Amino acid sequence: MENKREATVNAIMKVVERKRKKNVRVAVTSLLRPACNEEYERLRKEVNRDLHEKILAMKAESIRKCEVGSSFLDIDDLIQAGCFLEDGVHLLQEGETKLSQRFICWIRANHLLMEGRMD
Repeated sequence: MENKREATVNAIMKVVERKRKKNVRVAVTSLLRPACNEEYERLRKEVNRDLHEKILAMKAESIRKCEVGSSFLDIDDLIQAGCFLEDGVHLLQEGETKLSQRFICWIRANHLLMEGRMD
């Protein structure tokens, strides 16, 4: 039986795979919700690490096959910077701005990558 970490990672990766099969670019962010206790924080960091590793492997494979890729956007620094409301889920204006800037960079980088493939 899968543990909580594996179950969480596998559930997220299934969604990513379904979207990729439909030729959709996917950006996975690290799990939100700052620590409510030490065990949760440990699990959250392990899940983020595992997701990052799996997404990187998927991205490398996509590049080799010239397919639509996926990316992992680590937003732990937003959590550390206090960019979330007290609920730990909803972003403050500063957090929205920083996360939007990350997505814009990701979109531009993917656009340039796809343009290069079309040449």
